[in-house]
Amino acid sequence: MSSIAEFIKTREHIEALAVKIALLAERKAAPESKQRLDEANKHLDTLRTMVANDVQVTVVERLTRHLTGLGTKVDKIQAKKSATKKQKVAV
Repeated sequence: MSSIAEFIKTREHIEALAVKIALLAERKAAPESKQRLDEANKHLDTLRTMVANDVQVTVVERLTRHLTGLGTKVDKIQAKKSATKKQKVAV
């Protein structure tokens, strides 16, 4: 069983990554956003194994919803990037 301090430290790290992801998404930096999102999801998986009470369950659910929303935003940015590439026309 992990300590509450470890849980809090991991939660704070995920929240900091979420802020960075949101900023990168606003700047339309899809690859960097995706990299940070993957890292945050790995930490969230770790956090899920640390859950010991109802409050921690609520925290994990909130972070899961938040990262899912950010993931949707990052996916939209990636879709727009691929759709806006110009293709060469042979003359």
